[in-house]
Amino acid sequence: MAAPIETKVQASTAVAAVSGLALWALGRYVFKGSVPDVVASWVYVLVPGLLTFAAGYLARHSPRPAAPPVITVNTTASTEVAKQVAAAIRASDRRGGYMAGGTAVSDLPPPPPSVTAPEEKTLRPPAAPE
Repeated sequence: MAAPIETKVQASTAVAAVSGLALWALGRYVFKGSVPDVVASWVYVLVPGLLTFAAGYLARHSPRPAAPPVITVNTTASTEVAKQVAAAIRASDRRGGYMAGGTAVSDLPPPPPSVTAPEEKTLRPPAAPE
């Protein structure tokens, strides 16, 4: 599956091609070879680079699709992690999935408080099929 090309990349590519052709036409038909080679080589390097950067900088940003939610669980037992993740995914699916704007929350009661807080583990659910 090919992803769409971002607007900034399209603008930069178009300006780079057009500026190269414009510089060639100026050198060939306007200056007719009367510009020193050193100056011409620097112009051929700097002008397209600056114009390409400016076009990419000024072009609008292409929005990215929403990322899947991050599920954070507070436990040290691996079976408890699996239960909490499964419950969070089921809860997210009931609300229409992550594209519906819901937040994945566990249906399980919160874990009992402990003397020291366990290290958090962050898991990402698998990507939705397209």
